[in-house]
Amino acid sequence: MRMIFLLEDYAVKAEKAAVVALVFAMIGLSFLQVLLRIFFHSGIVWLDPLLRHMAVWAGLTGAAIAARYSRHFALEAFAKSTPARLHRPLEIFTGLFTMAAALLLFYASYKFIRDEFSAGSVAFHINNLAVPGGWAEIIIPVSLALIAFHAFAGIFRPKDPAPGGDY
Repeated sequence: MRMIFLLEDYAVKAEKAAVVALVFAMIGLSFLQVLLRIFFHSGIVWLDPLLRHMAVWAGLTGAAIAARYSRHFALEAFAKSTPARLHRPLEIFTGLFTMAAALLLFYASYKFIRDEFSAGSVAFHINNLAVPGGWAEIIIPVSLALIAFHAFAGIFRPKDPAPGGDY
């Protein structure tokens, strides 16, 4: 299990770095688009669809991070109303349910991405470069796989001593 926790720590660091990079890039590119529209009365045509896809990537990566810290479902009120001896079984049930749901959604999203690639759909164009829809949306199955992985590791993770964990 130590190896799984170590792998998860590296994954969380990469996820956090990706979210930070995406947010900074979105802020910079949005600011550039605003400046271009104000001063040149034009903008970069493909930038708005790119920013929308970046927002989806940041949001789904953030959902994977939330799964690591068990902040993806609001069952705390229910757990607080149950006896303390049921807290651990509820945590295990929540982890298993989350893992099962994420894996089912992973399978559906995998089929969706496979169909996107086979259909040759285009998410947006950057000049003469067509960005395939499958590559723009590949974060969906990736984030669901990460959520399932974090849920699996969470079943075996010892309880954090401080509420809230380390963000």
